[in-house]
Amino acid sequence: MSTPRGGIHILMAAPQPIFEPRGTPFSVVYRIRALCKAGHRVDLVTYPYGRDPQIAGLRMMRVPKLPGVSGVKIGPSVPKLFLDAMMAIWLLVALCRRRYDCIWSHEEMGLFCGVVSRVLGIPHVYDMHSDLGQQITNFKKYNLKPIVGVFRAWEQLTLRMSDVVLTICDDLLDTVRRVTPGKRVMLAENYCTEVDFLDDAVPSVEALRKKHDVEEALVALYIGSLESYQGIEILTGAAQELLTRMNGDGPGWKMLIVGGRAAQVEGLRAEVSRLGLEKVVEVVGSVSPPVVDAYVRMCDVLLSARSKGTNVPLKLYSYMKSGKPILATNIYSHTQLLSETNSVLAEPVGAAFGDGLRRLLTDAGLRARVAGQAAREAEAFSNEVFERNIATAVDWVMSRPGAA
Repeated sequence: MSTPRGGIHILMAAPQPIFEPRGTPFSVVYRIRALCKAGHRVDLVTYPYGRDPQIAGLRMMRVPKLPGVSGVKIGPSVPKLFLDAMMAIWLLVALCRRRYDCIWSHEEMGLFCGVVSRVLGIPHVYDMHSDLGQQITNFKKYNLKPIVGVFRAWEQLTLRMSDVVLTICDDLLDTVRRVTPGKRVMLAENYCTEVDFLDDAVPSVEALRKKHDVEEALVALYIGSLESYQGIEILTGAAQELLTRMNGDGPGWKMLIVGGRAAQVEGLRAEVSRLGLEKVVEVVGSVSPPVVDAYVRMCDVLLSARSKGTNVPLKLYSYMKSGKPILATNIYSHTQLLSETNSVLAEPVGAAFGDGLRRLLTDAGLRARVAGQAAREAEAFSNEVFERNIATAVDWVMSRPGAA
């Protein structure tokens, strides 16, 4: 059966703070925006933290806040167990109150939604943002064989209990095809970069340069979380290397680090001070997505120092579109999109990353070449392609035998 002409009604489960400015919440919102733009309605069951995206056709259904918990950090945690349990209850209540055409799940809610979809005969789309078994190894506290084994089994069962799977990168696409051969799976890369679902004041480039005292300096910008796998120690190591190598020679420069939770920001500021890097490294903290775009416009080099993982960072798409040169670590997370022609790649250690940054800061021609090539390749990334992929996923799941 093809998708109904008037659109379908989707019950979506996203165990994330929607919306906070980090990878998976961005991805979830972009998918919702594409679905609603196509005329579908989305009821989103999610955590009680974050700002409501302003999207016509979206209905937010937040579970209650936990006493004494003001937010959730990236990765597994005890609060998330309770929040996920409440999400399961909210989903069941929603299914008792309304008839939905499709269940659309994200991350660890995929298995629960898969079971429910089988019991009720409702088509199920699983949106795979990461390999849960691989992701858990990024967090030392939980990187134990029994825990990793549980997450791998969880992922495999989720894939088997889905009718359609969406992935965000080639590595995950290969994983789905290996685990569940013949499964209907589609690559739906997060090409979208516009943040039109928040209405925030945006400073000018001039105002930002004045604020950070970089009117005459070159700016190297890192944007993202401050989790261990993001290679923050590589950034500080690079700053140390650059400070030693340049020793006052060459252009003035400064590294800005944007993002992170309050406790992480304070901890990194203390580390920067301990290393004697206060004059060349500024830890800005978290800012809203529209303001992040302003930082991208004002910088001269964009940094991604991730040290492990296989998922393509969402920010790479906007980085490539920005027309700014990219310095990234030479790992598979990056090389699925980046190469020596559209970026500068460095081994994931401070000295090598610092040398790559020195090359970019002192060579305007290199900056122009890699930025121009990245922008040309990014022309293949479009909202139209992304929206078409999401529409195809809807058509696939609604063509399942028994779909409404």
